[in-house]
Amino acid sequence: MRKLFAACVCAAALAVPGVSIAAEGWQYAFTDGVATATQRDDRDRVTATITCRPPEGDIIITDYGFGRNARRATTAAVSIGQMTVNVPAQTTGRGRTAAVTVNLPQSPPILAAVQPNDRVSVTVNGQTNTYLAGSAAKMKEVAWACWGH
Repeated sequence: MRKLFAACVCAAALAVPGVSIAAEGWQYAFTDGVATATQRDDRDRVTATITCRPPEGDIIITDYGFGRNARRATTAAVSIGQMTVNVPAQTTGRGRTAAVTVNLPQSPPILAAVQPNDRVSVTVNGQTNTYLAGSAAKMKEVAWACWGH
């Protein structure tokens, strides 16, 4: 009887329109001239974004996962595979809502290192956040949409 009840509850939840099941991973959108890749966790919270707006062409990585460790961050190490670049970083917000923003100049050499299974990681104040699978490919997709090559 319990199995039947559980099965009915699951079927009803899936049949209800508008009910969404959190999807961990990357989503891509090109909206209002801005290419954006968004990483979400298993609770559907945005944990990182990679954006680029033509014609400026800077890739901007925003990471919401550093929390208090982002305090006074002025530099970040951005890695793809075996290649790392050190770039200026800025923080916004406070405490748990702090975000680290990193600007990569147009056509950063780090994109040349992208391999199919690589992940992007950002290190700030000794803490490293490694993004989900497909992050390097999403960064390349954002760059392609922004720069058109």
